[in-house]
Amino acid sequence: MKKIIIRTASVALFAVSLQSCRTNEDYLSSGDEAYYSNKFQVFTQPNENGIINYPDGFAFLLKEYDKLYKTDFTGLKSLENEGNAKRNSISERHIDFDMRSQPIKFDDKVWVYFPVVENGKVVDIAIGVLQDEETYVQFGILNQKDEYNQLVLKEFREAYLRKSISVFSRGKEDPPPCGTSGNPCDTGEVIITSPRVPKLPNFDIGVYPGEGGGGGDGGGGCETFNNCGGPPRGGGGVPPKPKDPCEKTKNLINNSKTKPAIDALKAKSPLGGEDGYKIKADGTPSDMIPGGDHSVNFMDKTGYVGGYHNHTPTGIPMLSPPDIDQLLQFALAQGNYGNPKNAFIGMVAPNGMHYVITFNGNYNDALVTFSQQQLDEFVINFETRNYLYHSSSSAEGLEKLLFKTLKDMKIEGKVNLQRIETDGTISTITKNSDGTITATPC
Repeated sequence: MKKIIIRTASVALFAVSLQSCRTNEDYLSSGDEAYYSNKFQVFTQPNENGIINYPDGFAFLLKEYDKLYKTDFTGLKSLENEGNAKRNSISERHIDFDMRSQPIKFDDKVWVYFPVVENGKVVDIAIGVLQDEETYVQFGILNQKDEYNQLVLKEFREAYLRKSISVFSRGKEDPPPCGTSGNPCDTGEVIITSPRVPKLPNFDIGVYPGEGGGGGDGGGGCETFNNCGGPPRGGGGVPPKPKDPCEKTKNLINNSKTKPAIDALKAKSPLGGEDGYKIKADGTPSDMIPGGDHSVNFMDKTGYVGGYHNHTPTGIPMLSPPDIDQLLQFALAQGNYGNPKNAFIGMVAPNGMHYVITFNGNYNDALVTFSQQQLDEFVINFETRNYLYHSSSSAEGLEKLLFKTLKDMKIEGKVNLQRIETDGTISTITKNSDGTITATPC
């Protein structure tokens, strides 16, 4: 068997290319077994929520490659060789797959970041990329000469530090550094903010043929990994029936923990300036988040299912493109094993205006990335339509405005809209095929 080594120079460390592809819904109805014969199971089998778990897929493929070809791209073989006696003092460089970013999607590419750990500290960021119509996987190390990549490294380092502090605060004597074997940094996803102009980040490739000859780049098809898949089989892949949106919103606005925060925002809305609260699954709000004249950023959404904020007398009393973008971020914050459909954004405005949007897609649907330039253009269109068509003069006008914005953002059908009247009546708002609006009371 050929041997492949990793050059541990200061820049390029490793990359390995693999043929793969996740399920393509267009082919599910065709029964074309040949289409699936060379596909990886890790990218064709959804979990119980109907989600393709990209991070686990990337991690499995690289670990499996190490097992089959006696390589050590992950660095995990070195950890095993240390033995149990030294598990709390491991210093070798390795990838900690217990921490990962959310999958990031742009154009035909999906990528995930993982931290590279040495001496209990994050020293680099590994990346797994699915591209070329989801038929090619590539691994590498982010080039830290790039300013954005430095920010990604900083986010992971801070997450490791929070984990280490948490372990120490629980009273463990001389806790090992987060990221050592026996103390993995299982902090869930590290939500990474997309760059202003979305693009695949720069990363270094550095896998070379080793002693023993043989060319190639260390890649292979699913046969190489004994992981060829077929069409998703019945059983665990069908997502459970979602709860009634009316019931979910009714529980939200009447929750004894959430209601005081909503009431505070109603009182704030006539005064100018936006405030907001993040909301946990049980209704517990965060501390009040002060915003700007016409915006509020909920920031890190980990541990929360949604957010509420107010609009102002001079603002448009409808959820804006940045609000919709933050809804997608809350959906992603539910993780691969949570339910993205729990994500919501609520808005209250003067004169009793009150709307809630909820996410109606799966995790993969939320992997939509907008640059700041795109968001700015969506806002310009949003405000221009409101001015030209006097959308703010009626509820129906505002609701049409939102649906046109969803079409601009190419997420029609992935967001539900509900209106809450001053007497507490909830109506689900839908757009008909002729462009008219129907409000159906719950």
